[in-house]
Amino acid sequence: MTWQKKYRWSRTWGDERGFDGKLHEDYAGYDGEDNIGRIYLDRQTLKAGKWFWAGQHPKGSGRPIMPHSGWLPTAGEAARQVEEYWDKMKARLQDG
Repeated sequence: MTWQKKYRWSRTWGDERGFDGKLHEDYAGYDGEDNIGRIYLDRQTLKAGKWFWAGQHPKGSGRPIMPHSGWLPTAGEAARQVEEYWDKMKARLQDG
């Protein structure tokens, strides 16, 4: 079964371009108005060519589950990781 995105994703910087003239490969995810996290293509560090992901957590969900960030080979894998992380953190709110 292939993964289907669950939340809304949009470019973090709109159509702004970097020094190289390319659009920033940088996206923020949203569950309604809540920011669930961010992914971007790393072009500068030793991880260049991989996608960095960082998950957010809903207010009141307690301490973040670790890891809450990392690198993955594709944008799809990184977005999936953020969405799954968000869902785990939201489940904490429901479990009370």
